[in-house]
Amino acid sequence: MNRSRSDYRKLRKRAIHRKESLLRQLGGEELVQGWERGAAGRLSKGKIHCSCPLCRRKSHDAPSARDRRRALDAADQLRETQ
Repeated sequence: MNRSRSDYRKLRKRAIHRKESLLRQLGGEELVQGWERGAAGRLSKGKIHCSCPLCRRKSHDAPSARDRRRALDAADQLRETQ
């Protein structure tokens, strides 16, 4: 399926909006302005996270969803056998 220009615009707008909301949660409007530097399109490319302990907790240190599901299933099985 070929994509039109409007499809690419929607995807770009969605990526910018997602990154803006993430930056607002982390540091407010000042952080958004620092990343954008006057142009919201700067957020359309690249990643906005870093390797500090606050940012990497979500993606690296926490167990994956698959591991959490397995742990819950194992706990449920233990409760059923008792």
